[in-house]
Amino acid sequence: MSQSRRTIEQLLNQGTLPLEHAETAATHLEVFPSKRTWLAFFDKALLIIGAVALVLALVFFIAYNWINMGKMGKFALVEGALVITIAAYALLAFKRKFKLIQQLLLLIASVITGSLLALFGQVYQTGADTWQLFFGWAALITPWVVIARFPALWLLWLGLINATVLQYIDAAFSFDSDYPYVIRVATLALINTVMLILWLRFLDGDTLIDQRHLTNARLHWSTYVVAVLSTYSITHFAIIYVIGNINALTVIPTLLSWAGWCALIYWRFYLRQIDVLMLTFLCFSIITVVMFWAVQVLPNDMNAGVFFILTPLLIGMSSYAVAWLRRLASLEHQFIANKNAKASLTDKGANHD
Repeated sequence: MSQSRRTIEQLLNQGTLPLEHAETAATHLEVFPSKRTWLAFFDKALLIIGAVALVLALVFFIAYNWINMGKMGKFALVEGALVITIAAYALLAFKRKFKLIQQLLLLIASVITGSLLALFGQVYQTGADTWQLFFGWAALITPWVVIARFPALWLLWLGLINATVLQYIDAAFSFDSDYPYVIRVATLALINTVMLILWLRFLDGDTLIDQRHLTNARLHWSTYVVAVLSTYSITHFAIIYVIGNINALTVIPTLLSWAGWCALIYWRFYLRQIDVLMLTFLCFSIITVVMFWAVQVLPNDMNAGVFFILTPLLIGMSSYAVAWLRRLASLEHQFIANKNAKASLTDKGANHD
């Protein structure tokens, strides 16, 4: 249920808002999407879909006509598209118009840059490793990432960094051992966790509004995407000994790192600012790690008896997590509704005076 709808319900329960005026209040607070809201949504959605479709059409056109096109034709098409995109961005930036289109143009230019690097490597058969392609791609678009300040472009850059790490470690540690696997998972966990901290620091900020440490400001959608990457990588790192059967010396560092991540998420999104979705990621990670380590600790000769232990454990942890998260969600919504109701009463009293 949306914040505005809960505010209206709170005002109705308090008797502050007459029932006959509820529909007017819902319209004023945009509880139901208005025609203008839908038009703005479709305008932005179609613009983004069109931009992505254009750049993908360029890539697929060259791939489909690979045999029929010469080297010069392929490079001319890709480089021409890149020049036109940058020129269009420079023109709009100079006129200071259509900021979203400017950001989309830089996103298109970034994708075309990767296509140009792949085309160069394919045509001239440079023999470069895959990680060099991703690293060069990320390095070349870094200035555009900084200029655009576009979360989708930042996510593309982060994805390239992750791909670079994966490919580089596989290429650098080609000998047969467990170290490449451990180093790869540990590096990804470190990178994605650091990026989550930077995302929270520079994109969402740390504005709090009450001693109860609750806020009605939601995190940006891209922050949750980075949080998913961080949750997956650190959880994978915590259970790496169980699923990889590697050296036992890695147990303490992996579990300590995971415990530190859990403490960070708990402090940031429960003690300081409640965010139910982030705490859901935390619960998922804890349940996953506990279940994997329970399987590892239990004796192997128990056979079917293991299920009689793991099943109640899973049901119990999941039930407690759901109840805890639902309580936090109710507490958060109640706090927001009370705050908005008090603000509405204050405004009404000021207007009456």
